[in-house]
Formats: sequence, structure tokens, C-alpha cells
Amino acid sequence: MVDALTAAGRTPKGAAADPRIERSKGDLRHFAMLAVPLALLLVIFRVYQLEQPAFLTMAFIVFGGFAVSYWLPFRFKETFVILLSLAGAFVLLGPLAASLLITGGLALFLVVRAGIGMRWRIALLLLIAAVLVLCRGVGYFPALRTFWPVFGSLFMIRMIVYLYDVDHMKGPPKLNDFLSYFYLLPNYFFLLFPVVDFQTFRKSYFKRNINEIAQQGVWWIVRGTTHLLLYQLVYAKQAYFSAGHLPVAVAVLGKIFLNYLLYLKISGQFHISVGMLHLFGYDLPETNHKYLLANGISDMWRRINIYWKDFMVKVIYLPTYFKLRKSGEFRAQLVATALVFPVTWFLHAWLFFWIQGKVRVGLNDALFWTILGSVVVADAWRQRYRTKGPAETGWKVQVKNGLQILATYVFISILWSMWSASSLTAWLLFLKTGNAY
Repeated sequence: MVDALTAAGRTPKGAAADPRIERSKGDLRHFAMLAVPLALLLVIFRVYQLEQPAFLTMAFIVFGGFAVSYWLPFRFKETFVILLSLAGAFVLLGPLAASLLITGGLALFLVVRAGIGMRWRIALLLLIAAVLVLCRGVGYFPALRTFWPVFGSLFMIRMIVYLYDVDHMKGPPKLNDFLSYFYLLPNYFFLLFPVVDFQTFRKSYFKRNINEIAQQGVWWIVRGTTHLLLYQLVYAKQAYFSAGHLPVAVAVLGKIFLNYLLYLKISGQFHISVGMLHLFGYDLPETNHKYLLANGISDMWRRINIYWKDFMVKVIYLPTYFKLRKSGEFRAQLVATALVFPVTWFLHAWLFFWIQGKVRVGLNDALFWTILGSVVVADAWRQRYRTKGPAETGWKVQVKNGLQILATYVFISILWSMWSASSLTAWLLFLKTGNAY
């Protein structure tokens, strides 16, 4: 397998020089400018204990691997990263879970690589998934408690993107592409992981100079670390809003408005994950963009968890839109938009099943995605029939935008608190008593 991976990185004789070779070259000055903040980040990780102890181990592997990969010739870089990720699985997950994770992944690749029609390959993969769901759901093989969540996190969402792109690519899928895409080292620890697009992942590899990409990665790791530190603060402050020593209304409002800020944990993990991938030359886009400044639900959908939004647009919205556009373009847009949200609900439940071992489906989940989807569809309808005039300027526009941001935050905070509750009954009881749900 190592020989195959190494050969994949070589440039054929007579072929034009790969521009990525020049972009991958580093120098001592830039390396020092990257290594120093990474070393300081390790100190912060240890002092503030941002995550569980395995996080620090994972960070050491990633940062140490970067220090080696940075100086390797381009043709060896990807092979090194793949081997580092595979070896990292044994360190972070243990020999049994890592061996099964790699063996299971290779089995899935053989199915995808099989010389049969795509619909037959998908049918075979669905059959395999059904058997695995049975094993996960009924609790077979209790020794595999470490394996199931990671396996689900790696394959059960990104495989959809991968199959979509394999179906549209020329030529058979390659092993090195499969391994580098699915076995992302940070994903072993961060089970809630951004849905990295396969095509974007491959095209982003050394799209710019390594020093620029890695510097962007360091900045995003710093930003993610800041988010996790703020999360610790918000989580601690929630304890102060108790109905025991505060009026019920104050306790309820305090917990509602702080609860949405707990998303800082997810956005922090996403920034750190993608920042770490940047260190190895993957010039991926931003995962979340100033989502607390969204001035509407549609704007929030564009800013928060951007990878998921792009994933839904690619595999649900655009195929539905192009299939229905003959019956009316605007109708196709509305139907495609509306379809995105029940699919998002289902896939969230699907992912949580693999991570937690149980299906999370409740009335509060249904209400959350129904309300969110309805508001986005209504906003698309409003934009369609909105009378366009000259662009407004001045302080009134600033005030209006500020009020829209505040209203969006209040609305999504209330909706988020309902979704976060164990059930709709528990949430209604929380609104009445102020007691944590």
C-alpha cells in the first residue's frame, strides 16, 4: 500500500511540472513563524484543559507531523500525511478500533472501486450499512464502543459526498484520495466534524504557497481556541441562572440566551479541525463566519456551519432544482429549499445514532427543523416579491441592521433552547419553572 501511495505522488515523465511543487517549498524563517505560535498553543491547551486529555495527544501528533511534513519533498508529503493519520488512529483509539477502522474503510473502498454500475455499488453499501446499523443498535460487540462513533463520524455523512463526486468524475477512484479524505486525523477526536467536500478537498491541496496556507491554519486554530475558552466561560456562567436564587423569568431568559452561545464549542472545534488540515497544505474554506452577526434566518443559514449548507446545496438543493425547474423556476427553488430541512433533520439523527448509539427523534426536533425551514422558505418568497429600490444609506440603515441582528439572535436562541431540550415536555417545564432540562 505504501508503494502505491508513493507512486501516486510522482509526476510522470514528460509531464509539465506540477505548480504545487514550488508552492510546497518552505524556508526556515517562515517555519519559525509557524512553529512558535503552535508551541504556545500546546501550552494553552495544557494549561486550560480545553478538551479531554486525548485532545492534547492529538495536537502533539498533528503539530509534530507538520514539522516533518513541512520539510519533505512534495512527492512524499501526501503519503506521509496518510501514514501519519493511520498511525494516529492506533495511538488515539487503540489497536482494535484502529485496525477495524482501517479494514472497514478499505472494504468500503473496494465496493466503491468495483467495476459494476453505481446503483449496484450504492445498493451494496446500503446493505452493509443496514448490517452495521443492526450491530450498533442492538449493542452487539460491546468491546467496540470506541470504534462505532468514530466509524460513523468518518464515513456515514462524508460517504454521501464522496459517492456523489465519484459518480461525476472521470476514471476510477484512487486509493490515496480515499485515504486522505476519510482518515482525517482530527476527526478521530472531534466526532462532530465539518462535512468536508471531497472535490474541494482535492482541489485545495497546495492551492497557494504552504506558508500562506499554514499561517491561515494557525490563525484558525487560534480563533477556535478562543471560541473554546469563551465556551468554558459561558458554560460556567449558566450555573448562575438558577430559579433557586433568581426570579423564574430571569433564570429562563438567562439560560436561553446563553444556551445558544454554547455553539461556540462546535465552531471552535470546526476552526481547529480545518486549521490543522491547513498545516498539511489543504487550503479549505472557512467553516463558520460571524454567525452571531446574522441579520436574518437565511443569513444565519449562510454563515453557520457553512460546510453543511454547501453539502445540502450540492446533493439536495441543486439536483431537486434542476429536476423541477421545467415546471417553474421559482417553484423549483421553493421545493428544493423546503426539502433541505427534513433531510438535514434525518441526517443529524443518523449521525447522532452512530455517535450515541440511539436515535434522537422527538417532537422538539421536528418543530425545530419545520420552523427553521418554513422561515427560510418564507424569506425566499418575500425576496421574490420584494420591491427593489435604491440602496439605503445613513444611520437609519445601521440601526435597522442592528435591530435585525438582535431579533435574529433572540429568535434562534429560543428555537435553539427548544431543540437542545431532551423533549418538548421538558422544555415547556423549563419555561414554567426555570429548572435545567
